[in-house]
Amino acid sequence: MKYEIRLAGSDQDDGKIDLDRLVQLAQSITNIARGALQVKLVGVSNEKGRRSEKISTALKIKLSDLKKGSTILELECDSFKSTLEGQPGDLFKSEILEQLPDKTPMSLVIESFREAMNYDEDSTFLDKPLLKKLKDFKRVFVSDDELLTISNLGSIPEITLRKSDFKKIGVLEDSFPEPLEIVINGVVEELKYSKLRVGIATKQGLVKAVLSEELEPMDISKYWGQELTIAGRMHFLPSGKPSFIYIERAFKPDEFDSYFSKPVNKLNIEQQIQKKIKHQKHTNFLGDVVGQWPGDESIEDILKDLD
Repeated sequence: MKYEIRLAGSDQDDGKIDLDRLVQLAQSITNIARGALQVKLVGVSNEKGRRSEKISTALKIKLSDLKKGSTILELECDSFKSTLEGQPGDLFKSEILEQLPDKTPMSLVIESFREAMNYDEDSTFLDKPLLKKLKDFKRVFVSDDELLTISNLGSIPEITLRKSDFKKIGVLEDSFPEPLEIVINGVVEELKYSKLRVGIATKQGLVKAVLSEELEPMDISKYWGQELTIAGRMHFLPSGKPSFIYIERAFKPDEFDSYFSKPVNKLNIEQQIQKKIKHQKHTNFLGDVVGQWPGDESIEDILKDLD
């Protein structure tokens, strides 16, 4: 499928483009497309994460032509119907995934910008890392008067961006809660599929978590059925509700006490969150996160049937 990016309004927009600017544009588009696809597939766009070769292939976007008429870049990319054939999807969002095969990396970029510019608090396809990628796109602009239009020749509405638009996106990004450092105690009860997803049984209920890149499944599986302490970051959905805990360290309780020179924070998970987000309207943060997860498989597992 073909798309166009039209740059107009700057002296540099003369049918040519500097290589360093082209690299910036290409990297920003790829980052946005990747984050948007992750949100569609598993409900969250991670700043870090294990990269999948299948995802990288599905996100390929090629420059096929450079035209005059200001500066027009013609791009081509395949639909996910052809690159992710057999995609079983996220059972929690089947109605969304039914539409995904007809989308492309570039259509996700257009949709993400449109959703950020017309943000609705019920949005489920934006999070803080993805908003940061959208905001960073501002670096592509070389003047305040420049216009950047992305279209696919009429089949979906085009979007036109100005440098000033990114102030609004930055304000929206700032309004989303930052991930919180958090410590909880519990028992390992679940290891999901690739074993990157973990269920920790706490006194309040089962908390869903995912292993960071620094941890391997064996680092957590050795604690199966045992009490342990995990330290990591609580990530949030666009609504401000907790999404999952990103595990950075796992200890036996006595090992955790000895790792830190000061006593371990004895607050439970809900007390920690309430202490750190006093300004939030939500009060039942633990109730929001216990037993919740936007899907049961990592992106690699979602696509494993494609091998």
